[in-house]
Amino acid sequence: MSLILRFYGLLCVLLGLWSSSPVFACSTCMAGDPTLSLMGTEKAYTGRLRLSADYLYRQERIGIAGFNQTELTEQRLTLGVSYAWNEILNLAIRLPLVDKQLQYANLATQESHALGDIEISAKLTLNTDDANAHRTLWGLIAGLRLPTAPEQTDNAGHSLDIDVQTGTGAVVPQLGVWYGYYAFPYFFYGSAVVHHAFKGFNEFSAGQALVLTFAGQYALNHSLALQMGIDARWSEKNQFADVSDADSGGFIAFFSPKLIYTVTSDMILNAGVQIPVIKQLNGEQEEESILQVGVVYDF
Repeated sequence: MSLILRFYGLLCVLLGLWSSSPVFACSTCMAGDPTLSLMGTEKAYTGRLRLSADYLYRQERIGIAGFNQTELTEQRLTLGVSYAWNEILNLAIRLPLVDKQLQYANLATQESHALGDIEISAKLTLNTDDANAHRTLWGLIAGLRLPTAPEQTDNAGHSLDIDVQTGTGAVVPQLGVWYGYYAFPYFFYGSAVVHHAFKGFNEFSAGQALVLTFAGQYALNHSLALQMGIDARWSEKNQFADVSDADSGGFIAFFSPKLIYTVTSDMILNAGVQIPVIKQLNGEQEEESILQVGVVYDF
């Protein structure tokens, strides 16, 4: 069992015990709005502190099978902290711990196990809608991914493939908008965020990306809710030393069902999957379904 799985299991046990006292992503190779669980969908109360842990498992293949295809397997545990400065401003930081394995067509492999790129973000609520009990809220999302991941090298000191790096070595600013409509037991949410990456390791530049999330949620009762959504990503081709990578970029959309369970008023568990349903990717790319499990705890 990997270090991430052991750590995640221990974290869930500790949170479960703690909750007896008085709910996911990532580089632009993935899709989804991480603020949904870390910052919440409801209007935050001033001073709310929220901790989160999200586990993700995914696989991706690039290239022609039997010729130059590589297969990437990634596990990622992201620890997050968010703080509601007031009813308008919510601040957050996300710290990913990443395991990656890259297998080549000749069965050779490269592996990495390290810290990923830390991401800081702010979510602003520009419409408080006090007259309608906060049924309609909207605002801005701003973020910055920092190049905190160490560059991974082999025993000879040569840099590993960019696909197996736990970060890109680049600064990535993000800016977008979000909208939420709340009418219990229903909830609807949408966001659109642009990612712009500067150059990172080995003159690599990830393509500019637009990440879209649309989600609807229905509460079966006060403990259990079902969420259905679409997570989509469009991106330009990546570049190495200003030369475009033919097997990168394009459009992909995932169907994203999720189950959300409220353990206590302060602790929420969630589990979901992202299933690719529309794939219009450039070149030879194949992204598989993504598994996600998470927990959040409020103070």
